[in-house]
Amino acid sequence: MNEDLARHAVACRHWRWLPGMLTQHGRICGAGYLVSDDIDEGGQPFVDCTDTIDDWSNLTPDLTDPATLGCLLALVREVWGCDWLTCQPLLTAGGVHGWRVVGTSARPGHTEADALVAALEAAP
Repeated sequence: MNEDLARHAVACRHWRWLPGMLTQHGRICGAGYLVSDDIDEGGQPFVDCTDTIDDWSNLTPDLTDPATLGCLLALVREVWGCDWLTCQPLLTAGGVHGWRVVGTSARPGHTEADALVAALEAAP
């Protein structure tokens, strides 16, 4: 995970945590709660949604997590006021050389996450 990009995302004026986003401590399941995937004594996984978040300042999103990227796209669509915004690869004969959020004036990014953070930052 790119920690610098994650910290940059959280610093954007339009940033907010959405349920479903993954952090370094667990997944956000609602206002002020983390889902932690734990294993019970029998070796079976269970979800504990009782850990409250007391200090949001230390949390960073996992921008490699598909659900977190989906939440970030939803946030970008919301702040740009456009439900059809998409993040698309920039293709050349050699393959993908970057990403852009179509329908915004944001700069392209090296990765999908980078392009989404740039769009969040550039939002009016």
